[in-house]
This record gives sequence, structure tokens and C-alpha cells, in this order.
Amino acid sequence: MLEIETIRKISLFKGMDEEQIKALQPYLKQASFPKGSYILRENTTGDQIFILVEGTVSVTKDLVKGFDEDQASTEKVLVTLKGSSLPTFGENGILGHAPRNANVIAKSDCVLYTLSKNDFESFAAANFQAAYYIMLNTARVLSQRLNTTDENLVKLATALYIAVQQ
Repeated sequence: MLEIETIRKISLFKGMDEEQIKALQPYLKQASFPKGSYILRENTTGDQIFILVEGTVSVTKDLVKGFDEDQASTEKVLVTLKGSSLPTFGENGILGHAPRNANVIAKSDCVLYTLSKNDFESFAAANFQAAYYIMLNTARVLSQRLNTTDENLVKLATALYIAVQQ
């Protein structure tokens, strides 16, 4: 079981008190992934959010669509996440059934905790205020990622503009 002190450090659970965290603990399920395995695959659907507690993962995206290229040659690492910072990913999994936006690949043996959509909904039904904090923090995470994506899109468009002008 993930310890209360560790849960307090996870940004997704910011604002929750100790009783709310204790109520959440049983819903967080441990999962292990060996080095080299895909934790999430781009364009697949899933119903879980992940919290990395040990190990390192790479978040990648296939940047070339519609060509018969080998995906490994067109995949770009967007970010590397380390368990020491307790990052979360896959937040769309508890919001709906939208396709995953990126791949997450274990770069070392990893230990994660998951929260499924069904478990979140069960928890939320009995813990409205805590569910509010989780949803608010999820919205903040997704908003930050959207801003980063917008900035990267502008950089890419600028580079393409410069390349076409030459």
C-alpha cells in the first residue's frame, strides 16, 4: 500500500486531508513494468491513471503520420520522468475514453500505482470534496501540458517557416 506521506507529495492529490488520503489508499493498485516495456501506447484507449514511484520512463510520440516508416525512426522523446518526483500520466483514463496521446516506455524497471476510472468513480461517490481536489489538480496538469504543447507547436511552425523560406 502506498504510504500516506508519499501520497501527500503527489500533485494530483494536493489539498486532500489525511482522512481523504486514507480513504483513497485502497484504490491505488501497485503495478510493475520491466525495462523496455510499454506502459501506455499512443492511440490506444485506457481507463487508468498512473503514478510513477520508482524507475524512469520516456514519454514519446510518433511525429510522422500517414507514412509506412518504422515508428522507432519517427518517434520523438518528449520528456523523461523519474519516480523520485512522483509524476502522473494517463490522466485522460479517468476522464473518458479518449485515445492515449503518447507512448510511455519504461527505461528501467518501474514501480507504479494505478487508479482506474471505476475505482475513482467509487471513491468520488463517497468523497465529493476529495474528488473535487483530484479533478481540479487533473485540470491543472492537463492545462499545463496543453500550454507546453502550444509552445512546442509554435516552435515547430517557426522552424518549418524558416526552412521553407530558404
